[in-house]
Amino acid sequence: MHANNMKNGIVTLFVLFVFSTIVLAQGALPPLERIISIEAKDQKIADILKSIGQTGGFTFSYSSKAFQSKEVKSISVQQKSVRETLELLFDGSIQYKQKKNYIILSKAADKEIVVSGYITDNKTGERLKAVSVYDPVSLRSAITDEYGYFQLSIDKEKSKEQLEIAVQKSQYETSTLKVSGKKSSFNSVSLGVDKVKWKKFTDSVDSKVNRFWKLTKTSVGNINLTNIRDTLHRSWQVSFVPFVGTNHKLSGNVVNDLSLNILGGYSAGTTGAEFGGLFNIDRGDVQYGQFAGLFNLNGGTTQGAQFAGLFNVNLGPTKDFQSAGLFNVNVDATNAIQLAGLVNMNAENSSGAQLAGLINTAMKGYEGAQVAGLINFSTKKHRGAQVAGLININTGRLYGSQVSGLLNVGNKIKGSQVGLLNIADSVSGVPFGLLSFVGKGYHKIEIAADEIMPVHISFRTGVHKLYNIFTAGVRPSSADTVTWMFGYGLGTAPKITKWLSLNIDATANQLVKGNVEKLNLINRLYVGFDFHLTKNLSLTAGATYNLRIFDSAFQNHADLFTYAKPTVITKGELNDRYNYQGWFGAKVGIRFL
Repeated sequence: MHANNMKNGIVTLFVLFVFSTIVLAQGALPPLERIISIEAKDQKIADILKSIGQTGGFTFSYSSKAFQSKEVKSISVQQKSVRETLELLFDGSIQYKQKKNYIILSKAADKEIVVSGYITDNKTGERLKAVSVYDPVSLRSAITDEYGYFQLSIDKEKSKEQLEIAVQKSQYETSTLKVSGKKSSFNSVSLGVDKVKWKKFTDSVDSKVNRFWKLTKTSVGNINLTNIRDTLHRSWQVSFVPFVGTNHKLSGNVVNDLSLNILGGYSAGTTGAEFGGLFNIDRGDVQYGQFAGLFNLNGGTTQGAQFAGLFNVNLGPTKDFQSAGLFNVNVDATNAIQLAGLVNMNAENSSGAQLAGLINTAMKGYEGAQVAGLINFSTKKHRGAQVAGLININTGRLYGSQVSGLLNVGNKIKGSQVGLLNIADSVSGVPFGLLSFVGKGYHKIEIAADEIMPVHISFRTGVHKLYNIFTAGVRPSSADTVTWMFGYGLGTAPKITKWLSLNIDATANQLVKGNVEKLNLINRLYVGFDFHLTKNLSLTAGATYNLRIFDSAFQNHADLFTYAKPTVITKGELNDRYNYQGWFGAKVGIRFL
């Protein structure tokens, strides 16, 4: 008797424990997200709400104007949230909000429709948070909360008869929800995980091969790869295609000294040489030589020479030499010369030259030269030159020079830049091109006067050793046409002291009256000094030697001198059409930056 009482007491305690656990779990949820089950037939709405509140452990608050509380309705709900239950009861005519342990009901606004609901994973049923839900027309948007709920309000008057609401989340397929544009609605949307057709290069070689052989319904080799952990060894093997050869279904578990693949083969590794009519795939290390008509794909360390008609892809460290008709890709540390018709790409620390017809990329530290027909790109620290027909880019620190036909972009360059356009944060050498901009270099705006122009503005950019000069000047005139001058040049500004620099500039300037018609070129060599008053302000003065070359047959050249008339010390004819004049002059000005 005593034992039965004790047993009954334990059962009672267990039931109370389970009940209290459920109650506590429900209490931790907001009232609208609590799960309830309720049956009501032909009952007043007020009574139904009272039952819902008692079941969910909360209280409703509403006014008599919100709805007809005495209206009779029926409802049957099994294991649904309070929010879903209210939507079934009122069919979107009521809006609600929760405050602590209360749910406040009010009449829905007439001017807006509310599109709301839950977003779930179609496989697991899990409610998804941080899902974007939006109307592409009105651009109204909402984000699902931690319970997968969203609520989107849209102006009823401006909405169409039917709305197409977009539902999107990263790594999931996009879904479209079609709803009425004139009536509020509650919806349930399931999203499927996005099926990526091509995985990243960081996928293992095993997974790539497994997918391939599943397509051909050959699964025994895949099972062996999963189950067998020992590495087998053979002195040689011959295969027609993977798993069809002397190593049979164990070819993926065997390391061979010599490997011959008629079309293609798959093995655990190669310690000698490997030849493939189309392709070679190795899970592990490859040494000495690998030759394929189309491609080589290796998952371990590759040491030796690789030759392929299309591409070489290595997922492990790579050493020595790679040659491919299209591209070479390495996703681990590389110490190899790469030669490709199109692209070379290294994702880890690398060394060795990269030579490509189009593009070279090095994503981390790199040592060696990059030579490409179009573009070289490297990040982090790079030791070696970049030579490209079009563009060189380095976003880290480059120990070497950049030479391109168009653009060089660098961060910290320990060397020179040679290209049409050069951009860098700092350059220890000389940037040589039409325009060079160095963030921590030399930048000056100059306003000056000389014997030709009373107002002459120039911009200098580059480094102290060598900078580009862009010039423009204008001469006031009472005539209808304006006399002006524009030009380009190069200069150097070696520092003498902290407050004094020497300037040597060489510029070529076209002097015209009105439109540019005939050659009237003034070539000028300027030697002067720059007196630094403050960090961003200086005065400049110096002497010039000027050599004018002009079309002697043209009679409407601009007047050469206006405010001063220096002596022309030399003049003559270059040929039947062009004459020259030479004189000494002077320039004074003020510089900023």
